[in-house]
Amino acid sequence: MLSVPSNCASWTCSAVMALNITASLISDSLWGSFGLNPNGNCQAIYGISGCTAEERDLLFGNLTAYGLRMQPAEPKGRIIVFGARGGDDKSPGFDHRKDTIPICNSLIELGWWAMPVFYSDSAYDLIVKYASQGVDGYISRVNPDVYDDFTISKYENLLGTLADTYGLAGMAHPQLISKFGSKDALAKIAPLRTGLPDTFAYYDRETWREKFPTTISQGPRVVKQNRGSQGEGIWIVKLKDPSLWRKNHSLDLGTELELTEAVDNHVEYMQLGEFLTFAERYLEGGVENGAQLIDQAFMPRISEGEVRVLFIGAKPVEILHKKPKEGGVSATLKSGATYTRYEPDDPTFARLMHSFVNRDLKNLLPLLGMHNHPLPLLWTADFILGGPRPPWVDGKDYYFIGELNCACVGITTQLHLTSLVAVEAIRISEENRRMKHSCNASRI
Repeated sequence: MLSVPSNCASWTCSAVMALNITASLISDSLWGSFGLNPNGNCQAIYGISGCTAEERDLLFGNLTAYGLRMQPAEPKGRIIVFGARGGDDKSPGFDHRKDTIPICNSLIELGWWAMPVFYSDSAYDLIVKYASQGVDGYISRVNPDVYDDFTISKYENLLGTLADTYGLAGMAHPQLISKFGSKDALAKIAPLRTGLPDTFAYYDRETWREKFPTTISQGPRVVKQNRGSQGEGIWIVKLKDPSLWRKNHSLDLGTELELTEAVDNHVEYMQLGEFLTFAERYLEGGVENGAQLIDQAFMPRISEGEVRVLFIGAKPVEILHKKPKEGGVSATLKSGATYTRYEPDDPTFARLMHSFVNRDLKNLLPLLGMHNHPLPLLWTADFILGGPRPPWVDGKDYYFIGELNCACVGITTQLHLTSLVAVEAIRISEENRRMKHSCNASRI
């Protein structure tokens, strides 16, 4: 099911009408190819008021330099692909991500109008002005980073406004991105077959200090902050003296700990009380700002690597095995891990595919409280090998979810997948369009 506003009336008629806004999205050279004056009025040809050269540069830059295909004369629908200038995910001299224009071109090849749009705080009102008129959906391709003239809360507000007020299909809605990427999702999905039951989320210092001395007394733990994507603030916590495991219900604050940070496998030593205080930094700002700590049982088979499954909607399209370097536990490239790609039907991962895709996937969004949203357009699920879990006790491999992510998953090295991305984006947009029409018909 797709997200719909609680009040259908918030979708105005103008949001349902098809309105070609291509004129506002064409660079000067492309205007010339249409025999139009780039400084002229867009109204007569395209049905909207004039768009100045300054506005086009702010929103779109020089599209001809990026290899964007010509838009269809009679598009079947319209999708905006949002990006941001700058950041570490761009090639030198190129303002777009390497996968943004190919995604647009794949949509265009299927008869849809697709345009890359640069978000900036300065362009907020201009984007709302044009995107609210006849656009079917948006795809967000903004990687978490620091950009000039860019406030993440304002960008998220824009995405929410376009989806909830103007009825665009959000790919993905900012609420879904937040719920999906938050580390406490691991606690919420613990009931899944591939969920890890021994998972706890802490949102305040008091609960953290009360519970963690008990969980660490029973075995090694993994403590994760809610921020970072390369292993920063993810700590594998063990007792310096293993003989103390399971001796007491809770450990003394003076107990010596061995701490390994996943970002680079470096080791530190602290007393339990020191670590409790140290980790409180990850709770600063409060839950309203995403501050939280996740406490999970350590999976010793992490040394054999993580398995990342790349999805387009509900379809698994690639499996990536991330193997830590010898003696390490971190699966990041920075730590020296090696990556091997597999097809989703590789028999090595048949059990994983059956457990997650066939059994768990339908329950994933409901457990996250997002049952009225579609699965993200592009997303990943990371799995770790673990011990036997009923009803499977045959000694074979068992997989447990270690992380979910749908915040601008990159396919820069898998550009052959853009056609599948386009098909799924169109499916989501058309389903959202049907729901809009049904909603409006019910008001008549």
